[in-house]
Amino acid sequence: MNTFSPTQSVETLLRVANGYSGASEIAAQVLLSAWNSSDFAVPVASLSLLDGDNYQHALNVINLRYHGRAPQSVIADGDKKLNALYREWNHLEIQRKEAA
Repeated sequence: MNTFSPTQSVETLLRVANGYSGASEIAAQVLLSAWNSSDFAVPVASLSLLDGDNYQHALNVINLRYHGRAPQSVIADGDKKLNALYREWNHLEIQRKEAA
């Protein structure tokens, strides 16, 4: 059973995203998509790159957003941390096709 708080989940995924591991990109995508889903998306198949605990953290962040709370709202200096994450991972923004 998942016993992680939303704060633990956001902070953990931030550490993973900033850790330059094989799971860093998907951790960043989960957080950035919860922060700004107009410009970022979570590739669902990539969630398999997370270990069991980090997968639960990702689900917690998604659930947090489902309940109308943004990830930056549950951590100290959340806006600053999510903006820094954006600067590091902004190349993951959704590329929209031009209208024909």
